[in-house]
Amino acid sequence: NKEALVMAGDLFMEALVNSDSVLLPIDSEHNAIFQCLPNDGFNKYRVNNTVVRKVILTASGGPFLNSELDQLENITPAQACQHPNWDMGKKISVDSATMMNKGLEFIEACYLFGLHPDQLEVLIHPQSIVHSMVEFCDGSVLSQMGTPDMRIPIAYGMAWPERIASGAAFLDLTQQEPLQFSKPDLQRFPCLRLGIEAARQGGTAPALLNAANEVAVEAFLQGSIGFMQIVTIIEEVLLEIPCEAALSLDIIKNADAQARSAAALLIEKVVQAGNLELD
Repeated sequence: NKEALVMAGDLFMEALVNSDSVLLPIDSEHNAIFQCLPNDGFNKYRVNNTVVRKVILTASGGPFLNSELDQLENITPAQACQHPNWDMGKKISVDSATMMNKGLEFIEACYLFGLHPDQLEVLIHPQSIVHSMVEFCDGSVLSQMGTPDMRIPIAYGMAWPERIASGAAFLDLTQQEPLQFSKPDLQRFPCLRLGIEAARQGGTAPALLNAANEVAVEAFLQGSIGFMQIVTIIEEVLLEIPCEAALSLDIIKNADAQARSAAALLIEKVVQAGNLELD
């Protein structure tokens, strides 16, 4: 799962290298990047910066990509869980609707591939056919394409370095609507902005972000807070709890606990007052 890398990316990757193990990414976007990187540009999960210019994460934009901004206040949990392309659990579906899922994947990619945030770009791709891309120094861009079916990256992980039948439908581009790409609107998707900012900050910031989000999303699914209050809770927690160097699992676990407690208190205030405004 991506949370292990989001919360403890440096420690996780250090343990991976020291154990001389192999880590095969299954998240569809990171599996796509893994498939696009050449052997000579992928050394202990660190891209060769003289070869790779940029990595591009694609995002569907979720169910509210084209909704009016003033309508987002009234989104229900049932609506947020209606993803147009992927069949996922409730929590990940809400994360996709807020694009926090892409923010977490942004952090995950930084740790997994040794990327500086400036080397990563997010593009909205509503069709979910291109799962991610790698741009090289000569101007070439390689993408991994396929139907939006998790059996494809799972099968690749199971058979690597070979390939096996996944059971997923084969891609017929003649039957697809035109593939579209656009830059994300961070006003519409502030959770993505928070994820990128946490990646830049490093330390315990990603752990704080992840914990606050989990508590806020659960409260939304239970009907305690509104859809747009998810990001408000997370942002307030990040303002309240200082980031520190993530030097040990104890430090990370403590940050996680602090963020969950702070988020729960904020949600309690929302329930009592019916609204929440940042200081």
